[in-house]
Amino acid sequence: MPEGKRGREVRSFQEKAYSYLKRIFGENNAKKEWNVAKDSTDDFIRKLYCPRLDLAVGPFNIDRKITYNNMEIEKTIEYYRSFIEKMFNYSEQRDGNFDEFLNKRNINPRCFLAIEIENSGTSKYMLGNIANVSIIGSIGVVIPFNDRQLSNCKRIIEYVDFATEVKKIKAIFENILVIDKEIFLKVLKKELSRVKAKSPKALASRCEKDSLAN
Repeated sequence: MPEGKRGREVRSFQEKAYSYLKRIFGENNAKKEWNVAKDSTDDFIRKLYCPRLDLAVGPFNIDRKITYNNMEIEKTIEYYRSFIEKMFNYSEQRDGNFDEFLNKRNINPRCFLAIEIENSGTSKYMLGNIANVSIIGSIGVVIPFNDRQLSNCKRIIEYVDFATEVKKIKAIFENILVIDKEIFLKVLKKELSRVKAKSPKALASRCEKDSLAN
């Protein structure tokens, strides 16, 4: 993370998003500054290039129970389908519908959501961040921190789409969502309300009120 005023703003946003993610997905399933090789017992070890994500959401796929881990991630995608769809609807998305997007998700990811807060100074660095979240997450989320970064991110995706269309490369980065930072927080806030409403405590409270009403 950069230092200075902008760095403090980015860190403040990161902390706020991290707080929401912990409350939605649980302490063990929300990570900040996550090194993808930390606690790894599979072949993804520190001898390889090991990115550090700004934010990550589990279940995580870091041991040799790959089939089981991927099944858990699939269950999570299904449970949080409405949350993912909200992000999709608000994203700077390419052509296609939500089901098509889900079908293009990473089927052997390192985690459920890989999230980068994009405030880098160069397009090259941004391209690397986009690649990281696409490779590591079942769904990758890029959050440009200002309009300039958003414009750069769109240009990179358009560049990749063009290269794919003219068959210079195979399709890549199709599991990426690009979302405005304030909209991302709003979506998290709505999801937290939904999760709270479905909690055992909330359900018990509603049942008690219904009982008293009858």
